[in-house]
Amino acid sequence: MRFIYIKNYLNISREKKFEFIKFIYSFEEFNLINQKIVLNDNALIIELSKDSSFDIAKTQIDKFFQDYDYIETFFIDSLAIEEDNTLILKRDDEVVRSVYIKWDY
Repeated sequence: MRFIYIKNYLNISREKKFEFIKFIYSFEEFNLINQKIVLNDNALIIELSKDSSFDIAKTQIDKFFQDYDYIETFFIDSLAIEEDNTLILKRDDEVVRSVYIKWDY
């Protein structure tokens, strides 16, 4: 599986989020099959189908957010939650980001 991680996605306006979701579903070259929110990093993780063009998806997402300096996007191959409640994001078996996840219950 491959994912695209969009850091600081939650910092954009509600209208821009709605516009992005409409935008991302408008392409034939890639298909969004799942979304995950990472509240502690204000991020969105999108999962694309296996037959999707990840390079085209990333390029289009970067273009959509080009006016937002604080938005970062990158590929990840896997994600896992460790015993210490840390979300580990990996690409090519290397950790590219780790985010502490707080459980409040």
